[in-house]
Amino acid sequence: MILRIVFIKTLKRYFIFAYCLIGIIVHLFLSCHQRPGEKASPPNIIFILTDDQRDNTFNAMGHPFVKTPHIDELINRGVRFSNTYIAEPVCSPSRVSLFTGMHERLHGVGFSSSYQLTEEQWNASYPALLRENGYYTGFIGKFGVEYYTFRGAASEKFDYWYGHDGWTKFFPKDLKSPSCEPYHQAENDIITPIMGEAIEQFLQTAPDSLPFCLSVSFNVPHGSQTTSMYMGYDGWHCMTRPANENPKLKGHRFYDMLYRDIDLHISPDVGTDPHQHIPGSILNQDLGRNKTYDYDYKLQTAREHYIRYYQTITGMDKVVGDIVQSLRDKGLSDNTVIIFASDHGLLMGEYGMGGKALLYDLTSKIPCFIYDPGIPEKEKGKTIDKLISSLDIPSTILGYAGIQPPQEMTGKSFKPLAYGQHADWRDELFLESLFTLRDNPFCEGIRQGDWKYIRMYNGVVNYDEADVDFRNREPEFEQLFNLKNDPGERNNLIQRYEHSELLRTFREKTATYSEEMNRRRADYLETHVCEKKSGE
Repeated sequence: MILRIVFIKTLKRYFIFAYCLIGIIVHLFLSCHQRPGEKASPPNIIFILTDDQRDNTFNAMGHPFVKTPHIDELINRGVRFSNTYIAEPVCSPSRVSLFTGMHERLHGVGFSSSYQLTEEQWNASYPALLRENGYYTGFIGKFGVEYYTFRGAASEKFDYWYGHDGWTKFFPKDLKSPSCEPYHQAENDIITPIMGEAIEQFLQTAPDSLPFCLSVSFNVPHGSQTTSMYMGYDGWHCMTRPANENPKLKGHRFYDMLYRDIDLHISPDVGTDPHQHIPGSILNQDLGRNKTYDYDYKLQTAREHYIRYYQTITGMDKVVGDIVQSLRDKGLSDNTVIIFASDHGLLMGEYGMGGKALLYDLTSKIPCFIYDPGIPEKEKGKTIDKLISSLDIPSTILGYAGIQPPQEMTGKSFKPLAYGQHADWRDELFLESLFTLRDNPFCEGIRQGDWKYIRMYNGVVNYDEADVDFRNREPEFEQLFNLKNDPGERNNLIQRYEHSELLRTFREKTATYSEEMNRRRADYLETHVCEKKSGE
């Protein structure tokens, strides 16, 4: 009898064990093999954009001294794209391109163009499409579009809004502007931690029933932030005295002494003649560029700019670390994808210049990485050198959400690259910059292999479609760089290769891309509502 009871109990245990094991196997099978048409739970998406941050400005990207431990962790656990180029290397058109997935020549919106963004164009942007398809959307920081071009209220375009237009200051409460109203009620005085407070509020209030997409547009390390860290007695561009003379910054862990006692590797070009690189007949520095970025044209002020620039990057890194920790605390880290980029790079005295809006790597190449918990372990921490465009970012975001990008979006999702699938990717990339204020020229070119070719035309302010039709026009200036032998883009090889097959090919390819872009713009005008700026 006793043996019978023991046998029955043992059998029952085996049955329970087998039942549980079968349940686990079935659950795993169903998790890995979805039924046709069955959708996986879409991930949360955080898109982080910085302002004026050039490539290689994180420790994990090889920077010699900048302290960015939190972002370094994301890079080391994610995938970095080391050849990422911004579609339009200047603030407003860059942001319009990131929202819409189109070059400026196609969407038509920029500082010096004739058009403003329309409701119809916005409705085809990645935030609008995500919201339409069930995502809870938020925007925090510098919108940088409406102030110049967008008629509708930006705050109505998102479920959560904590943004501003135009430029703000390092201490935004000092800027009495309706656009910055949310910042005036914040606990902190400094803009980066104020944005951190808003990010935490978004994560606390986002509904559990919906996936979310949060776009975070940091203001740093833009010059409007670094110059306003301490105004002193020198007016707007106060870089002649250390920012930590500001009593508000005394003793601060980032903005007091950090980077003040080290070799900053200041460019030896600071204060040299910029016209030896781009002739004054093409880009006259005295027509605004050296006034807007005057601090990068003198060694003393350039050094102070470098210090503040890297201090603000480290300050931003702290907020990114807080985001990651908050995601962990809320149990969201396993289903949240983080994509990081900058709106363009920056010249900080290189080539004797400051500013952006040119096609040098220092201005048009940006830091870019993706952190996705689902990336296979063997791919994590890799650096991919395939050519990436900022136009790929909205397509990637929509792809993660399971949304087909509109036909006008010319980029492609780089998620397959992050997952180790490198087949069928581009080997050349069209570049352009149509910012023509401060005497900047129209620029366009191509990046392929070890080479970059650029051609320039005298610019037109408030340009129209005809102004960027370069058929039957000879370039005013050309550049050709071998990036393998000359990564600093110092040696213009145009004359050496004047009659070569290489240069002929690059000229033809650039012309083909340019003409195709103009043709697509003509088609776009026939099928979309495009409005001229007020007063035109």
